[in-house]
Amino acid sequence: MGSVGKPRLPVIMILGVVFPALAVEAQVLPWEREIPLQEAAQSVTFKNTLAPRDPQPNWGCYPRGSAMTINNLKMRTTIWGPPERVTISLTKNNVWDRRVNTRGLTAPTLQEIIDGAYSPANKGYVGKHPETQRPRGYGYLLKEGGFYDPYREPIEYSMPCLKPVGQIVMGMDPLADAAAPEAIQSCANGVVKLEVIKGGAKANLQYVLGMTSNLYAVRGEFSGIDSPIWLRLYRHRDTAHLRYMSEDGKTYTRKGTEADKAFNFPMDPPTSGKDGRYFWIRQQMPAEKTFPQGFEYVLMGLIITPGEVNLETVEGRTGLGTPPPDERIAKAPGAAATVTFIPEAGGKLEALVTIVTTMDGSDVLALAKKRLAAAEAAGFDGVVRENTQWWNAFYDKREDGRVFRGLTGTQCTENILSIYRSYADGHGGGTKTDMRKYECSASYVPPERDAQLWSSAPCYNEIFTSNCFVRNWADNQDMWKQLLWHWLPGAKDNARSMFGMPGMCFVHGYQPPIKPDKYVHTTLTLELCLDTMAQTVKPIWDEWDYGGDIEFLRKECYRLMREMALFYAAYAKKGDDGYYHIIPSMEPEKWGYYAEFERNKDVISSLCMFRWALNRTAEASEILGADADLRLKWREVADNLAPYPTWDTPEGPVFCAVQGVEPKNVPGDHFGEAAEYPTILADEINLDSPKEQRDMMLRTARKLETAGTTPQTLILLGVAAEPSWVDFDAETLLNSRSGRMHLFPAIAPKTEIAFHSFQARGGFLVSAARNAEEVYFLEVQPRRDNICQIMNPWPGRPVVVREAGKAEPVAVRIDRSNGECLVFAAVANHKYRINPQ
Repeated sequence: MGSVGKPRLPVIMILGVVFPALAVEAQVLPWEREIPLQEAAQSVTFKNTLAPRDPQPNWGCYPRGSAMTINNLKMRTTIWGPPERVTISLTKNNVWDRRVNTRGLTAPTLQEIIDGAYSPANKGYVGKHPETQRPRGYGYLLKEGGFYDPYREPIEYSMPCLKPVGQIVMGMDPLADAAAPEAIQSCANGVVKLEVIKGGAKANLQYVLGMTSNLYAVRGEFSGIDSPIWLRLYRHRDTAHLRYMSEDGKTYTRKGTEADKAFNFPMDPPTSGKDGRYFWIRQQMPAEKTFPQGFEYVLMGLIITPGEVNLETVEGRTGLGTPPPDERIAKAPGAAATVTFIPEAGGKLEALVTIVTTMDGSDVLALAKKRLAAAEAAGFDGVVRENTQWWNAFYDKREDGRVFRGLTGTQCTENILSIYRSYADGHGGGTKTDMRKYECSASYVPPERDAQLWSSAPCYNEIFTSNCFVRNWADNQDMWKQLLWHWLPGAKDNARSMFGMPGMCFVHGYQPPIKPDKYVHTTLTLELCLDTMAQTVKPIWDEWDYGGDIEFLRKECYRLMREMALFYAAYAKKGDDGYYHIIPSMEPEKWGYYAEFERNKDVISSLCMFRWALNRTAEASEILGADADLRLKWREVADNLAPYPTWDTPEGPVFCAVQGVEPKNVPGDHFGEAAEYPTILADEINLDSPKEQRDMMLRTARKLETAGTTPQTLILLGVAAEPSWVDFDAETLLNSRSGRMHLFPAIAPKTEIAFHSFQARGGFLVSAARNAEEVYFLEVQPRRDNICQIMNPWPGRPVVVREAGKAEPVAVRIDRSNGECLVFAAVANHKYRINPQ
C-alpha cells in the first residue's frame, strides 16, 4: 500500500476518488509513518526495584507479587533477594509432580447426582457459601443424605502440582545492607541489568534467559571487592508432605491420609554434583503412570570465566538458598552446588545455566553438559543474539494487528510493554504451554511454592478471548486447542462413564499434564457448569472464523466441535412444554448444588453456549459437506432451547443467570457474570441485535457494574471505552460479532486512531484509519471467498468499492435492515478499498 497523497496538495486521491482534505497536510498511512515495533522496542524497558523478600511475580494478576518476571517460551522466573544475594527463582512448565489423587479418577454418574439432589434426606439443602454467592463446597449430594467431595475428603493433596526448579543465587557479602538496586529489562532482547553499590564496592550484573534455548546466561563485573563472590544453584527439599506427614516422612499426622500411602509419600530430596567446570543440582520426581520410571530434571551450570574457581557441593543442609516467605520452604534443608572466586581489579564472572528434563532424553546429565558445551564459545553474547533474532521476528509478526494513535509523528504509539508479553496467554502463566508435551502452568502458579493454587492449571471458565483473534494474535491462544487435543481420549471416556452419552465432556476442573486415558475430577460441582466446554472450544472456532483457513476447520476445529455437539445434543432433554432443557446445570462458580436443583436448571450460560456450539458446529458441517443428518438435530435442539431467564427491575427487564434469582455481583464472587454471556461469549446479543435486546443487555451490565466482565459487555454493545481499554481490547476498534463489521464502534468522538491487519469474522483482514472527523482509509482482504458485510463508515453518503489496482467498481448491495450495511462478494486474497464518493 502506497501513500495516500503528496504533501501540500489540497485533496487526497485514492484510486481516482477525491477525499476532503485532512485538517493537516496529506500524510502517509500510519503503518508507513511510524517506526517498526522492533525499532521502537530498543528504547522500552521494564523497571523494578529489587524486592528483598518477595519472589512472587509482579505480573498484574492474582496473587500479586513485587518481583520482576523474566520469562521465555517454557520458563517463568523472577529476580529478587537482598542486594548481597541477588536471586533468580525458576519454574519450568513441564516440571511437575504428576501423581494423581486416585479419588479424582472416579466420579458419580449423572443419575447418582440426580438421585442425591432429589433425595428426601437432602430436602431444603442450600449450596451457597455463607459469605458470597460461590458454592460452599465442590462435591455433590449423596442419596443417603449429606454433601460429599471425594477429591478433598479426607484431604486435598498438593498433587498433581507444578514444582519449583530451584534458585540461581549471586552471593556478594561485602554488599550487605546496600540500597536495593533497580532491575531494568530490555524489551528488545530480554536482557536484565542491575547495579549494586556500597561505598567503593560495586557489582554490575546482567542476566538473559534464552527464549528458545532455555539457557540462563549470567555476567558480572565487580570492583572494590577483595573477598569471595559466589554463584550457587540451589533446590530445597519438597515440603508438600508436611501438611499430613512428619518431616522425615515416616509418620502420618493427619487422620485418613495413611490409607493413601500408595501415592502420597514424600518426594526424594534433591542431590548435587560437580564435574570439572560443570556443577548441578538434580531432582527426581515420584514414579507414576505418565512416567513409570520417574520424571527428573537437572539444573546445571558452567563457569566460563574466571579460570580459577572453587566448586563445592552439599546436600541436606539448611540456610543454603535465599529464604522465601513460605516458612516451611525457608527452613527446609536442600542441596547446593556453589562456585566461589575472589575478583581481582575489574574482576569478571560469566556463567551459563540450563535445565534439562526427562522430556529431553533419558540421560539428563549428559544432555545438559552437551548443551552447555555447545553454547560456551558464544557465551552470554550468544544468548543475547538468540534473543535479538527471536524478538525481531516476533515484533515483525506483531506488525499485523498493530494500533496507531494520532495523525503525525514517526514514533511508535503502540504499547510495547503489552506486545512484549503477548506471545502467550497470561492466564497460562506467561509461557507457551503445550499439553501434548506434558506442559501446563497458570498465572497463579509462581516460584517458591510447593503447594500451588487450583492444581497448578488455568481455569477453563475465564476464556473471554475473541478480541485476541480480532487483534490477529491467534498464536496467543494456542494452549486451548493443545489442551483439548491432548485430553480428547479422557473427555470422551468422561462422556461415556459419567453421563452415558456420546461425544466428549470436557468441563471445569484442572486437567494436569499426564497421560490422558482417564479424566481427572477435581471439582464435581463446577463440572456441571456446562458452558465451560464451549468456552474452551471457542478459541479454536475463533481461529477458524477470524483466520479463514479451511484446512484448519477441516483437520482441527470441526473434529473437536463435532464431539462437543454430540454431547450437548444428547444432554439437552425435551420437556412437555416443547423446549429443550439443560438440567442439571450450574452457574459459573455460583450457588453449588441445591435440593431438587432449585438453582441448577436452565442456567443462562449453559443455554447460550449450547446454542452457540450447536449452531456453529452445524455451520461448519455445512461448509465441509459433512454430517447432514446430525446437522438437522443440532439445529433443532438449538432452535428450541428454553428461553433465557429474566428479572424485572424498575428500569425494565434484565437477563439473569437463574430464573427467580436477582442478578448481582458481590465482593468475593467470580468476576465473570453468566447473565452477560449471551454477549461476551455467545456473540448472540450484539450490535446488530434488535434494540430491545441490546437495551436489555445494557441494563443487565449496568446492574452488574462491579463484575469484571461488564466493561467488555459495554464495549461489545458500542459504549465508548475508557482510554486504557484501547490498549488490549481490539473490539473497541473493530467489532464483527454479528458477522457485520463495525468500524471504531466503542471509541470516543474525535479520537484519531488506526489499526492495521485486524481480523474480522468470516476470515477478513481489515485495516482502517480515522481522523477527528471520519474514517479516511479502509481496506478489506478476505482469506477465503466470502460475502463481505461492513457497516458504512459514512452513513448517508454513497460509497464505492474497488479492488486494489482496478478502476472498475465492485457491485455493492446496501442492506438497510439495521443501519447501512455494504454487502459485496469478495475473492480470496484480493484487496478491496472502500471510499465515500
